[in-house]
Amino acid sequence: MRLALLSLCGCAALLAGCSKPLMSANAAPANAAAPAAEPATPATPATPTAATMPTPKGGLWRRVSVQDGGAPSTDTKCLDGKPIDPMSGGPKCASLAVAASGDGVSVDADCPANGVEAKMHMSLSGDYQTSFVTDATMTMSSPGQTPVSMHNHSVWTYVGACPAG
Repeated sequence: MRLALLSLCGCAALLAGCSKPLMSANAAPANAAAPAAEPATPATPATPTAATMPTPKGGLWRRVSVQDGGAPSTDTKCLDGKPIDPMSGGPKCASLAVAASGDGVSVDADCPANGVEAKMHMSLSGDYQTSFVTDATMTMSSPGQTPVSMHNHSVWTYVGACPAG
């Protein structure tokens, strides 16, 4: 079940619909082969709309993330100036609800995969020009198993133009 949990966490931890992969000294390459996941049950997975998701400034962003209170990890990602897609890099979710929430956006999703029920809640806030914060919690459960929750807190800071190439 742990492998299924890790693959499901991709949608919570790897947020932002962008054209260039993450670059990190302390993580596996973003283009590394991942185990194949079973497709979500519905034929048409939910996707956020451009009108409801924030649009960070295009360019290089540094992300400092903490997973479940562990040691922070830092990486960079070139964002393309398009609205954030919380399902980028992870399994597609059967349902997705996006709403304005306080000073930002709230996303709730139901993301079953590989026989595991997964519920995600994510909040995003910031100015999306110089910085923003994402908080995502994924709770996964499987019949006969104790549910497991994972939390990721990421602070994104604009660095400048993306490197050429």
